[in-house]
Amino acid sequence: MKLWNPRLSLGLALACFLATPLAPAQQPPPPTDDLRKENEALKEGEKAIQKDLQEIKTLLQRPAGPPPPAQNVVLDLGKFPFKGERNAKVTLVEFSDYQ
Repeated sequence: MKLWNPRLSLGLALACFLATPLAPAQQPPPPTDDLRKENEALKEGEKAIQKDLQEIKTLLQRPAGPPPPAQNVVLDLGKFPFKGERNAKVTLVEFSDYQ
């Protein structure tokens, strides 16, 4: 008695293949009212962003005030290590903490 028939197996495989959908099931489109509300919310958000951007542009275009007057500061470094002339016109002081 023969239990396996290649033609029957091929026919079953072909039937299963043809029975399965080729494209995934598509969801129904959301209701129009929901889309309309979402679109309006996006438009409101865009308007708020444009308003903020305009405020930033206005602030950036505002002329800056005059620079503060130069100050002569006498800085005594005492016995701390330094490089360069003691009577230099400009002194750079670096503070650092490694903790």
